[in-house]
Amino acid sequence: MKLKRIAGLALAALTIAAPAAQAQIKLEKPKVAFIFLGTATDGGWSQSQNAARLALAKAEHEKVPYVENVPEQTNKVEQAVDLFINHGANVIIAGSYGYSDAMLAEAKAHPQVAFVNMAGISSAPNLESPYPKTYQGWYLAGMSAGYATKSKQLGMMLGFPIPDVLWDINAFALGAQAVNPGTIVHVAFVNSWSDPVKEAQISAAMIQQGADVIATDMDSPAALVVAEKAGKYSIGYQVDMAKSAPNGILTSVVFHWEKELVPAVAAMKAGTWKSGGTPLYGIDTGVVDITKLQHIPADDIAKIEAVRQKMIAGTFSPWTGPITDQSGKVEVAAGQEPSVDDLWNMNYLVSNVKGSMK
Repeated sequence: MKLKRIAGLALAALTIAAPAAQAQIKLEKPKVAFIFLGTATDGGWSQSQNAARLALAKAEHEKVPYVENVPEQTNKVEQAVDLFINHGANVIIAGSYGYSDAMLAEAKAHPQVAFVNMAGISSAPNLESPYPKTYQGWYLAGMSAGYATKSKQLGMMLGFPIPDVLWDINAFALGAQAVNPGTIVHVAFVNSWSDPVKEAQISAAMIQQGADVIATDMDSPAALVVAEKAGKYSIGYQVDMAKSAPNGILTSVVFHWEKELVPAVAAMKAGTWKSGGTPLYGIDTGVVDITKLQHIPADDIAKIEAVRQKMIAGTFSPWTGPITDQSGKVEVAAGQEPSVDDLWNMNYLVSNVKGSMK
């Protein structure tokens, strides 16, 4: 996920909670264009979105153009959008929090064009900003790590300490703790979304500290490569990273954006699409999931799958209390669950996470 602008998170959370005005978009012939923050083959974030672009091209029997490496600068994003619209595009799909302001401005300027911004926080009658419930996948991944670890020490690296990153590390830690009490997770924030050199260094340091499972919330598999060489287990993110660590990867938390985007474009053609504002899509929709579980006993895989099925049925939440933070403060009372607004305002690490939000 791309949430480069860290300031104003409280305001961002309020924006996310606000629904978009309802208005139907009808496009008899959708002409879709994609804007990527990275490259289409970056091994993570943009590559997962490119998979959706290819699925849309197949579904619509049309070429779907794209532009890569568009920085999170309003003028650069607006230039890319305007270029596509001037060439006939009427559906603009992007994928970055840092695009939120530009996408909103462009949506207001072009009310007959449909906009989708994966991981954005802005919305309008013709702009939707969806995001997956990544915490569901990370809870299941945490269970796999809890079953696999012998040292009861795990490591996880993430980009920035913002709410939808914090819910990834917290869900991972809670999943591990649920199946292997006493397991701790060493955490490190890279302060970047992709820094393979630093990710490799952090991975090595965590292994030296005793971690025998390394999880990455980053765009590259660099941390997994280090774990593989050290004979440790690993967990990937955004796309299936098994090729980078075939002998030790337990699973990857993956995005299937096409599960949301292909039906959305079909609805635009039918005249039934309405912006959902800033919706969250869970495992039940297939937008987020885990890959095949490996390197743990079949009985444990069956237990993880049972929890996954409960998530699909809507009968299990990773956030059912009691949940305490590192200081011992009860963040979620016993038997309670946080609201969506609470999740978007998450600003703590759970009790079995070792490290700080710096």
